[in-house]
Amino acid sequence: MAGNWFLLQKIANNICSKGESEMAVLLASLLDADWLKLEEEVRAVDVAGVDGFSIDIADGHFVPRLTFDPLIVSKIRNITDAPLEVHLMVSEPEIHIKQYCDAGADQVVFHIEATDDPFPLIKYIKSQGLRAGLALLLETPLERITDHMLESIDALNFMAVPVGYGGQKVSEHTIERIGVMRGRARDINPQLAIEIDGGMKPDNCAEFVKAGADVIIIGTGIYKADNYNEAVRIAKQNMLVGDIESRKRLETFLSKPGRSDN
Repeated sequence: MAGNWFLLQKIANNICSKGESEMAVLLASLLDADWLKLEEEVRAVDVAGVDGFSIDIADGHFVPRLTFDPLIVSKIRNITDAPLEVHLMVSEPEIHIKQYCDAGADQVVFHIEATDDPFPLIKYIKSQGLRAGLALLLETPLERITDHMLESIDALNFMAVPVGYGGQKVSEHTIERIGVMRGRARDINPQLAIEIDGGMKPDNCAEFVKAGADVIIIGTGIYKADNYNEAVRIAKQNMLVGDIESRKRLETFLSKPGRSDN
């Protein structure tokens, strides 16, 4: 009976979202979930109506903490059919790419600051039938992303807080950064999805979507809320100001969730 209720609730939430083609995509960051009951946390927020999940992978070097490993990602893959983004906040991402692609990610994002040559990694991710993305630290100049990089990736992730810990205050400067890169992408790669990660809350995301963000990643704003359903509802309400093309840029991510055999 409980399983049927969860299914019906998810269907109802999804029906409420249909037709909102101008709405940006909402990903829940599992960094801020209760890791001791991770399966329950994934299922509850999935039912609440998020579009997918973002899984931060930290190695204790690139950022000063340790988080999930490939085994946990594969377990999450088998809990939900929702799209999964793996965000590699690691040094030497070339060492880690294969195992996280294999773990069930639909989109793999790694940091431009962590590699001298991102193109072999982008090529490998795409060769696995997955979407490839680059991430930028808050302090990294936009010039680090060349036109060739921009036309080669599916997603660009803007970190709006210092990396590694949830619950931090978002940098308003990120709005300008999003606008600049959206302008470049119109000419170079109109299908580029722009993400904002860090400091996002259900009630503060509208201006970032309006600036050109297609993906809003929320952690504590959902997982520390008293009511997950209400937090997701408010977030989606505030994401309706977006570009009508936003969800189209994420069609392959949203329509073809990966599966793991693990």
